[in-house]
Amino acid sequence: MKRWMLLALVLIVIIASLLLVRLRLAASPVSYNHLFRIPHSAYKYNLCIEAFAFANARPDNPYKTDYTFHDPFRNANDTIIPRLMNPDKKDNTVTFNVEIIVGQIQTYNDSISHVSALDGISVMLPDKQDQLQRSSVPQFIVGSLNGGGQLAVLDFTCPDQWIWKAA
Repeated sequence: MKRWMLLALVLIVIIASLLLVRLRLAASPVSYNHLFRIPHSAYKYNLCIEAFAFANARPDNPYKTDYTFHDPFRNANDTIIPRLMNPDKKDNTVTFNVEIIVGQIQTYNDSISHVSALDGISVMLPDKQDQLQRSSVPQFIVGSLNGGGQLAVLDFTCPDQWIWKAA
Protein backbone atom coordinates (compact mmCIF):
# COMPACT_ATOMS: atom_id res chain seq x y z
CA MET A 1 0.00 0.00 0.00
CA LYS A 2 2.86 2.37 0.85
CA ARG A 3 4.38 1.68 -2.59
CA TRP A 4 1.21 2.80 -4.36
CA MET A 5 1.01 5.98 -2.29
CA LEU A 6 4.66 6.76 -2.98
CA LEU A 7 4.16 6.11 -6.70
CA ALA A 8 1.05 8.33 -6.75
CA LEU A 9 2.95 11.10 -4.94
CA VAL A 10 5.86 10.91 -7.42
CA LEU A 11 3.39 10.97 -10.33
CA ILE A 12 1.63 14.05 -8.92
CA VAL A 13 4.97 15.87 -8.51
CA ILE A 14 5.96 15.04 -12.12
CA ILE A 15 2.63 16.21 -13.53
CA ALA A 16 2.75 19.42 -11.48
CA SER A 17 6.30 20.10 -12.69
CA LEU A 18 5.31 19.57 -16.32
CA LEU A 19 2.34 21.93 -15.94
CA LEU A 20 4.57 24.58 -14.36
CA VAL A 21 7.11 24.32 -17.21
CA ARG A 22 4.30 24.57 -19.78
CA LEU A 23 2.87 27.69 -18.11
CA ARG A 24 6.28 29.36 -18.02
CA LEU A 25 6.90 28.64 -21.69
CA ALA A 26 3.49 29.99 -22.65
CA ALA A 27 4.15 33.20 -20.72
CA SER A 28 7.62 33.84 -22.16
CA PRO A 29 7.87 36.47 -24.91
CA VAL A 30 8.04 35.12 -28.44
CA SER A 31 10.82 36.24 -30.73
CA TYR A 32 9.89 36.50 -34.39
CA ASN A 33 12.12 36.59 -37.39
CA HIS A 34 10.81 39.29 -39.73
CA LEU A 35 12.50 37.91 -42.87
CA PHE A 36 11.28 35.30 -45.31
CA ARG A 37 13.22 33.94 -48.31
CA ILE A 38 11.39 33.46 -51.61
CA PRO A 39 13.57 31.33 -53.90
CA HIS A 40 13.95 32.16 -57.61
CA SER A 41 12.09 35.47 -57.45
CA ALA A 42 14.01 37.40 -60.09
CA TYR A 43 12.37 38.64 -63.29
CA LYS A 44 8.85 38.45 -61.83
CA TYR A 45 8.30 41.97 -60.47
CA ASN A 46 8.70 45.63 -61.35
CA LEU A 47 11.86 47.05 -59.83
CA CYS A 48 12.28 50.56 -58.46
CA ILE A 49 15.84 50.89 -57.17
CA GLU A 50 19.12 49.01 -57.46
CA ALA A 51 21.77 48.99 -54.75
CA PHE A 52 25.14 47.36 -54.20
CA ALA A 53 25.91 45.54 -50.96
CA PHE A 54 29.52 44.76 -50.10
CA ALA A 55 30.41 41.99 -47.65
CA ASN A 56 31.04 43.35 -44.17
CA ALA A 57 30.94 46.95 -45.40
CA ARG A 58 31.86 49.66 -42.93
CA PRO A 59 29.21 52.21 -41.90
CA ASP A 60 30.89 54.94 -43.99
CA ASN A 61 30.47 52.87 -47.18
CA PRO A 62 29.21 55.30 -49.87
CA TYR A 63 27.01 52.60 -51.41
CA LYS A 64 23.99 52.59 -49.11
CA THR A 65 21.39 49.85 -49.18
CA ASP A 66 18.75 51.81 -47.25
CA TYR A 67 15.25 51.69 -48.72
CA THR A 68 12.49 53.86 -47.24
CA PHE A 69 8.82 53.39 -48.06
CA HIS A 70 5.42 54.40 -46.69
CA ASP A 71 4.26 52.07 -43.92
CA PRO A 72 1.16 50.21 -45.14
CA PHE A 73 -0.43 50.18 -41.65
CA ARG A 74 0.29 53.61 -40.15
CA ASN A 75 1.00 57.16 -41.24
CA ALA A 76 4.79 56.83 -41.12
CA ASN A 77 7.77 55.75 -43.16
CA ASP A 78 9.63 52.47 -42.68
CA THR A 79 13.20 51.71 -43.70
CA ILE A 80 14.92 48.43 -44.46
CA ILE A 81 18.70 48.23 -44.53
CA PRO A 82 20.11 44.94 -45.87
CA ARG A 83 23.76 44.31 -45.05
CA LEU A 84 25.68 41.55 -46.80
CA MET A 85 27.58 39.54 -44.23
CA ASN A 86 29.01 36.07 -44.59
CA PRO A 87 29.50 34.38 -47.95
CA ASP A 88 29.36 30.59 -47.85
CA LYS A 89 31.58 29.47 -50.71
CA LYS A 90 30.59 25.81 -50.31
CA ASP A 91 27.02 26.34 -51.50
CA ASN A 92 27.46 29.80 -53.10
CA THR A 93 25.05 31.51 -50.71
CA VAL A 94 25.27 34.50 -48.40
CA THR A 95 23.86 35.77 -45.14
CA PHE A 96 22.13 39.12 -44.78
CA ASN A 97 21.56 41.10 -41.62
CA VAL A 98 18.59 43.36 -42.16
CA GLU A 99 17.69 46.32 -39.98
CA ILE A 100 13.95 47.02 -40.14
CA ILE A 101 12.89 50.41 -38.82
CA VAL A 102 9.11 50.49 -38.41
CA GLY A 103 8.07 54.15 -38.36
CA GLN A 104 8.66 55.67 -34.97
CA ILE A 105 7.66 52.46 -33.21
CA GLN A 106 10.38 49.82 -33.21
CA THR A 107 13.59 48.67 -34.84
CA TYR A 108 14.24 45.00 -35.57
CA ASN A 109 17.55 43.40 -36.52
CA ASP A 110 17.15 40.02 -38.12
CA SER A 111 19.38 37.79 -40.17
CA ILE A 112 18.71 35.33 -42.97
CA SER A 113 21.15 32.73 -44.26
CA HIS A 114 21.52 30.55 -47.35
CA VAL A 115 20.38 33.28 -49.72
CA SER A 116 21.27 32.61 -53.35
CA ALA A 117 21.38 34.86 -56.37
CA LEU A 118 17.87 35.44 -57.76
CA ASP A 119 16.23 34.86 -54.33
CA GLY A 120 13.82 37.41 -52.96
CA ILE A 121 13.64 38.56 -49.35
CA SER A 122 10.27 39.51 -47.92
CA VAL A 123 10.16 41.67 -44.80
CA MET A 124 7.28 41.02 -42.43
CA LEU A 125 5.83 44.08 -40.68
CA PRO A 126 3.54 44.36 -37.66
CA ASP A 127 0.12 45.88 -38.29
CA LYS A 128 -1.63 48.16 -35.76
CA GLN A 129 -2.63 45.11 -33.68
CA ASP A 130 1.02 43.93 -33.70
CA GLN A 131 0.22 40.94 -35.95
CA LEU A 132 2.91 40.18 -38.52
CA GLN A 133 1.90 40.82 -42.12
CA ARG A 134 3.77 39.59 -45.19
CA SER A 135 3.68 41.03 -48.67
CA SER A 136 2.91 38.88 -51.68
CA VAL A 137 5.97 40.43 -53.33
CA PRO A 138 9.48 40.39 -51.78
CA GLN A 139 10.86 43.81 -50.87
CA PHE A 140 14.22 43.09 -52.47
CA ILE A 141 15.77 40.55 -54.76
CA VAL A 142 19.40 39.47 -54.87
CA GLY A 143 19.99 40.15 -58.56
CA SER A 144 23.46 38.63 -58.54
CA LEU A 145 26.35 37.60 -56.32
CA ASN A 146 29.84 38.48 -57.54
CA GLY A 147 33.36 38.01 -56.27
CA GLY A 148 32.61 34.82 -54.35
CA GLY A 149 29.78 36.47 -52.43
CA GLN A 150 31.71 39.66 -51.67
CA LEU A 151 29.27 41.84 -53.68
CA ALA A 152 25.51 41.52 -54.09
CA VAL A 153 23.36 43.51 -56.48
CA LEU A 154 20.06 44.20 -54.72
CA ASP A 155 16.93 45.11 -56.67
CA PHE A 156 14.17 46.68 -54.58
CA THR A 157 10.63 46.05 -55.77
CA CYS A 158 8.09 48.88 -56.00
CA PRO A 159 5.78 49.29 -52.98
CA ASP A 160 2.70 49.70 -55.18
CA GLN A 161 2.95 45.93 -55.92
CA TRP A 162 2.94 44.85 -52.28
CA ILE A 163 -0.31 43.32 -51.03
CA TRP A 164 -0.11 42.59 -47.31
CA LYS A 165 -1.68 39.54 -45.62
CA ALA A 166 -1.36 37.91 -42.23
CA ALA A 167 1.78 35.79 -41.95
